[in-house]
Amino acid sequence: MSVIRLLLAHELALPRAALRSLLESDAGVTVVAEADRAEQLQEQLRVQHPDVILMTVSQRAGLGSSLIETLRRQDVKASVIAVSPRNEMPFVRLLMAAGAAGYVCERSPVSELRAALREVAQGRTFIDSSIAEGAGAETLGKMKNAAGGPKSSAFLSKRETEVLQMLAQGFTNQQVADALSLSVKTAETYRVRLTRKLGVKSRAELFRYAFEIGMIGPDQLA
Repeated sequence: MSVIRLLLAHELALPRAALRSLLESDAGVTVVAEADRAEQLQEQLRVQHPDVILMTVSQRAGLGSSLIETLRRQDVKASVIAVSPRNEMPFVRLLMAAGAAGYVCERSPVSELRAALREVAQGRTFIDSSIAEGAGAETLGKMKNAAGGPKSSAFLSKRETEVLQMLAQGFTNQQVADALSLSVKTAETYRVRLTRKLGVKSRAELFRYAFEIGMIGPDQLA
């Protein structure tokens, strides 16, 4: 297999340097660019042509689901591996549905990251084994299909995503209904559906998911 050309995205310089040193100790990987925020990542993509983007999720740096969706709409050829401390299935589903080809938990051994790079570079999807072991085959299949591209069925519909973003920004059910030309009852139905899909119980937890996954940033807080 040819050398994997990697774009490394992490908002902090020291962890980024440590990751670079670790990954480049493998003869099969070379880091061709680094980025500490979404804008820099986009700039590097215009100059470099990586095979894989290794992105540590950070809402402050704009490294999250919204950026992954943007890259997919732009038909960027590089596959994205998302990394974060979270290991909850709904959190991983959102990132995979946004277009990530792989997901690795920060608490996992280095072998998981190396396995993810190999799999994703060969056009396959990868889900951290610590998460995959707790999911059924049907669930894993749906998650991998969601990562397949725009033609696949996403974990959240376009309207559910819109409602989630508005609720996370502090909009009331009435405001959501008015903005999206829905009845208040329909807006509430979407909210309930979201809590079930994401496995959360409150509006605060909905906000936490949207914020930590990078769906909304600090500038979008109500």
